Amino acid sequence: MARISNPKLLLSSVFKPFAADDGYSTKENPCELFHNQVTRMQGVFSIRSHIRSFGLELMAANINIPTTVLDFPTEQSFIDELHTGKYTHVGISFIVSNFEKARKMCELVRTHAPEATILVGGHGARIPEIKSKLGCDEVCVGEGIRWLRKYFGEDAAKPIVHPAMQVEYYRRLFGLSLPNAKAVIVPGVGCANYCEFCCTSHFFQGYTAFFPKAEDLFEAMCRISDELGTNEFYVMDENFLGDEKRVYTFIELMKKHQRFFVIDIFSTLRDLARYDPLDLVRLGVEFAWIGIESRRQLFSKAMGVDAAALAKRLKDHGVSILASTILFLDHHDEQSLWDDVEYTLSLEPDYVQFMELAPFPGTALYERLLKAGRIIDAPYRYWHGQDRIWFVHPNFSPDQSKKILDDAFRKDFLTLGPGMLRNAETRIRVVETGKSWNDPFLEKRHQIHIDYARQVYPILMTLRDLSPTPFLKEKTERIIRRYENILGRLSPLEKLTGSVLKFSSRLEERRLRSGRISSQPPTCVTRYRQ
Repeated sequence: MARISNPKLLLSSVFKPFAADDGYSTKENPCELFHNQVTRMQGVFSIRSHIRSFGLELMAANINIPTTVLDFPTEQSFIDELHTGKYTHVGISFIVSNFEKARKMCELVRTHAPEATILVGGHGARIPEIKSKLGCDEVCVGEGIRWLRKYFGEDAAKPIVHPAMQVEYYRRLFGLSLPNAKAVIVPGVGCANYCEFCCTSHFFQGYTAFFPKAEDLFEAMCRISDELGTNEFYVMDENFLGDEKRVYTFIELMKKHQRFFVIDIFSTLRDLARYDPLDLVRLGVEFAWIGIESRRQLFSKAMGVDAAALAKRLKDHGVSILASTILFLDHHDEQSLWDDVEYTLSLEPDYVQFMELAPFPGTALYERLLKAGRIIDAPYRYWHGQDRIWFVHPNFSPDQSKKILDDAFRKDFLTLGPGMLRNAETRIRVVETGKSWNDPFLEKRHQIHIDYARQVYPILMTLRDLSPTPFLKEKTERIIRRYENILGRLSPLEKLTGSVLKFSSRLEERRLRSGRISSQPPTCVTRYRQ
C-alpha cells in the first residue's frame, strides 16, 4: 500500500517512434498489428491501423486517485507531462521488445520528477531482475486494476467499470483514412489453456473475469454502444466461447432487448467446434482469430477437431477467419515447417498470422529453453517474433528465420490473394447461405450481412485492377460476378466510391515504392478525476 497523501498517477505507454533502427526498436517491428503480423507482405492491400493501450485506460477508470493516461508520447511530451503534472507516481507499461525505452523512461522520471515513485507493468515486467535492470520502485505482474487498488489502499473487490473505447483510432485502406465504428470490450484477461508459449496464460496465471455474469457484460456493452454509436465490438478475451452458459445467456439477452451486437473474437478450434454455426450467427460473430499453431495438433485446444471442415462451416456462416500458425517449433525442419504453412493455407482463411516461436520471459517455454541453454543473448529489442528467433533451433539459424517468415507471408498472399479479397468472399458467401434461414432473429442477422457485403462491394474493383497475378485477377472477377448475381450492379455512389479508392490506391503504391512504409500512432492524453 502506498504511504503518501494526495497521490497523483501518470500511466504511460513507451515513447515513439516505432520501427526505427535507433537503439530502442527495429524497423521490422512497426506499431501496427495487422500490417506487422498479418498482412505484412501485401503492400498496398495491407490493413493499416493503430490500436490504443486499452489496459492503461481500464486501470485509470477503475481507481479513485487523479490519473492521466499518456498513450504513445514522444520523449519530449513525456518529459513535459512530468514537469507540468506534479505526479507522485509514474506507471510505465511495456512489452519485452520495448525494454530499452522503458529503461530510458525510468531515467527520465529520475531526472525530471525525482520525487515520484516508478511503477512498471506489462509483459516486459516478467524479464528476470527487471526491477534492478530498470531502476524502478515497484513491479506489477498480473491483473493491474486490482494491483493498483491494493497499492493505493482501495477496495480491490469493487465491480469493474468498463470505459467506452474505440478499438482503433487510426485505420487506413488503400491510403484512405476510414471512420472507426468498432468499440472494444474486455470481458476478462488471461487464458485457461496454458499453452507453454502463451504470455497471457502465464502473466495472469490463468483467466480472470471482469464481469461475473453475462447480464453485467451485456449491460456494459449496451452502455458503450449507446455512447459511441456502434453495435460492433472487438472482444478482447482469449477465449470468449469457453463459457457456454455466458454465450447462450448473451444470445437470449440480445433477443429479448433486440440489440444486434456484431463481435470479433479470439477462440480455439475446440471451442468453436462445440457450437452450432447458426448459434454463432445469433451471437453476432463475424470474425474469429484462431490459434491453429500446427497441423500436428500439439496443443489440447486443437486436438480432435477437423479444422478444414470447421473452417468451411464458419465461412459459410459469415465468420471471417484469421488462422494463427507458429513457425520454428521444435519439430520443424525444412519439410515439416512448409507442410505447416501449406496446411494453414489449405484452410483458406481470410487472414493468416505467421509468428516465430517466441520464448518470452515468464512462460513455460522460456523456462524450458533457458534450462537447456538455448536462449540466445540478444538485445531485447529483437524479441518480438517478426524478425529473428532468439533461441537455438536444431534446424534453423536466426539469420535464416526472417527470410523464411517473409517467404511464408509472401506465399500466403500469392496463393490466396489479399486478405480484403478473402474477407469479401466470406461476406457474399453468408448472404448466399442466409437466404434459406427461417428465423426472425436470423433474418435480422442476414440483413446485417447484406449491409456488410454492400460496404465491401466497391473495394472489389480496386482489388481486381491491382491484382498481382492473372490467377488472382480471375479469382476477383469470379467474386465480383457473385456480388452482381446477389446484389445487382454497383449504384452510382458505389461506383464513385470505387473510383476514389482506385485513385487513392495508386497514390499509396507510389508512396510505398518511395520507402515511406511505416506510420506512427498519434499521441493520446486522457485525464481522469482532474
